[in-house]
Amino acid sequence: MRTIICKSIQSFWDMADNQLLEGLDVHCVFQVNEGLRAFILNYQEQYKIRSISFAEIA
Repeated sequence: MRTIICKSIQSFWDMADNQLLEGLDVHCVFQVNEGLRAFILNYQEQYKIRSISFAEIA
């Protein structure tokens, strides 16, 4: 099982759009609010991402 670390929203979209995240776990370390988190999770099935997690940034 591989986990891809995304450091920015742009890196997430670039990799997702190029099918580089299919079947993988993704961990986002950029700051997100609840709306952006929900928006990203909405695309999990479309991009065939196994799981998406988010870092808790204080």
